[in-house]
This record gives sequence, structure tokens and C-alpha cells, in this order.
Amino acid sequence: MELKEKLRQAAVIVPELVVPGRGTDPSKYACIACDQHNAEPEYWQAVKDQVGKEVSTLHFIMPEAWLGDNGAPISEEAQTHQELLAANMRFFLVDGSLEELEPGMVYLERTLPGGGVRKGLVLAVDLECYDYAPGNRALIRATEKTVEERIPVRKAIRAKAPLECPHIMLLYSDREKRLEAMGLEKRRALYDFELMMNAGRLKGFHISDEESLEKIADFLLSLKQEAEASQDSMLFAVGDGNHSLAAAKAHWDSLKKYIPQSRRYDHPARFALVELVNLYSDALSFEPINRILKNVDPAAVQAELGFDAGDPPSLQTLQPLLDEYRLSHPDMVIDYIHGAELAKKLEAEAPGSRLAICWRDFDRDELFSSVIKNGCLVRKSFSMGQADDKRFYFEARRISKISKEHIVPQASWAL
Repeated sequence: MELKEKLRQAAVIVPELVVPGRGTDPSKYACIACDQHNAEPEYWQAVKDQVGKEVSTLHFIMPEAWLGDNGAPISEEAQTHQELLAANMRFFLVDGSLEELEPGMVYLERTLPGGGVRKGLVLAVDLECYDYAPGNRALIRATEKTVEERIPVRKAIRAKAPLECPHIMLLYSDREKRLEAMGLEKRRALYDFELMMNAGRLKGFHISDEESLEKIADFLLSLKQEAEASQDSMLFAVGDGNHSLAAAKAHWDSLKKYIPQSRRYDHPARFALVELVNLYSDALSFEPINRILKNVDPAAVQAELGFDAGDPPSLQTLQPLLDEYRLSHPDMVIDYIHGAELAKKLEAEAPGSRLAICWRDFDRDELFSSVIKNGCLVRKSFSMGQADDKRFYFEARRISKISKEHIVPQASWAL
């Protein structure tokens, strides 16, 4: 079987990646996933100040900290930033700031700020093999409930963008750690640099030789066969970025209606760039995502729903109750917070009108079996590590063609 066919059977292709060119500072180019530090606008202001007018993925993404509860930008400046995301990508593509690599994957070593090295593999997956609907049997599945209302904004950004630069992380289950044992790091590094905001270090190795790609393809096929042998076909589970992946799927589903059948098989919009990470990576910690309830009477909400925030029930039980409670208390806002310490700090900033609800742990061993048996968990059930452990944007991939006449000469970094 040819390499390409092997990979397609595992819902994967070898992407043609776009990375910063020579002269671009990688430590300013890479920034953290847009859905992190969403309750800390000061974090993103510090990122903006550090980036300045340098080439950066900050100009490709919309930090959720700059969005209001309805998903709209909270200021005129944020609105301008969002409107120019696609123009920024086009500008950088033609001015030499970015370069395209020969087809290949990237093997990552992410040194985390708290210690440990998380290893991953950047490649592209087939969106026809992904489904977020509860109870589906697709090769790639959501682990948490997808909020449909969060998809249109992301879909609209993707529809205009010539590049995708995602923070999606897919989990695979391999206790034997066979991918990590392949020695993919035994080659010259494509990049190796310190991440901004004291978030650790990122090192990547470009995997483009056929021998290594064949080994990866054989490994992925073996994972698929093992999944099928266990009476289920789930190969990958979404760890981070499910709404970004859902938006990519929605965009492709809309677009393919206008594409001849003969051109759909290899169309760039059919695929999404992701990082594969082993569920059993030594450096991968699973943390529960805590809740902050704003504009509430802390004692009243606990009494009415019958729970103790100091020892809360399962999130799978409590979240539906909170959703129902909000219907009769529309002023209540739920923020999703990484880290109990931050949650308690935010609660203390407005005593009497905020309630922090924190959980102690999340069992990774139950993740795949729970999704297979019960379908999706409630939204924002878990986080892979603390906020600063999250994926940083770096690798990108073309999803549409552009020409120089489509370039907007002034983009958001020049404002």
C-alpha cells in the first residue's frame, strides 16, 4: 500500500507547512492559544506590548479576552483587529516573513514551564472523518459538548483566511509510547527557542523523509486496528480546540457543495492542521476546568441547586443544573478558569457577587472509555495542563490561494 493511502486510512495527510522565515523572531511570532487567559485581559495586553510591530501569530488570531459575552469584540480596536486577520496573513505571505516547507510533519518537544517535555506530532487530518455529534462512531470525535453558538464566528474567520494556524490538539491512546520511541528527534532541529511570557521552550523537527513517514503511517494504522479490535472505531479524541475543529468542519461542509466531486478528495479546506499527543505522555497532566459564577448570590445559588462549592458534585451533574439556573437568572455569567488559585483570586475580587467552584482531579484513564460509552462530556470539562502549558501557534498551512492584488497594504500590527 502506498504511503498516501496508508495515511488516508488513518484520516491523515502530510501537510505543506508554512513557518516564520529568516529574520522573523520566533519568540515574538509564537503566541498562546486564543482561548487561554480569557479572564485576564492584562495578559494579552502584555503580549501585544511585547510583540509591537513584529511579525506574530497574534495578528492571525482573536483572543477571547477581547470578546464580550455575546462573542462580539469589546472595543473598536478589537473590532479592527478581528476584521484584519485575513489581511495580515496575506501580507505576511507575500512580504517574505513566512516560508513554505516541502511536504512533511513536525515532531515537537515542548518544555513546559513547570518542568517536563511534552512530545507531539503536527500533521493534518481529514474533516470527513471527524464528528462532534453525541453518539457518533467517527474516527475523530469530540470529548466535550460542542456549543453550536461558538462556531459561526470562527467559521467566518476561517472562510476569509488564506492560512490556518490552529491550537487543536488531538489525543491518541498508546501506553507503549511507540511514536516517542522512533527517534524522530535525531535530526537537525527546524526551530528551537524560548516562548514568550515564561511559557517554556519549543523545539521542532521537520519530518519529510519517506522512511520516517512510513513508520508513522504504520504506527497510525496499528492504532486504528487496535481501536477496531476493541469494538469501537475511535482513533483520535479532541483534547484542545474542539470549537476550532468544528468551525473547520462547518466551513468545509458549506464549501464542498460548490466543489466538483472530482476535486474534493484533495481540496486543502477538507483538512485541518492539528498536533497529535499521546494520552499517556509523562508530561501531559489533566486538570479540571473550574467555574466562576458572576453576578450571583453565592449562598442562594448553592441553596437552590443543592450543592456545596467547597465539595462540588461531578461536573457532568452540575453543569446542566447551572445551565438551567441561568435561564431564570440571565444576569449570571459563567467563566471557565484554569487553576483553582486563579479562580479563588477572581472570586475574592468581588465578594458577595461571585462564586468559585473548583474540582480536585480528572482521571485520564476514563477519557476514551467514557466518550465511547457515553458520548461527549459537558463543555469545558478538562484541560491538558495549566493555561501556560497550552499549545502555541507556530506552524500554519494554506487553505486557500491568494494573489498580490488581494493584499491590503496596512494591517492591524501597524495601527
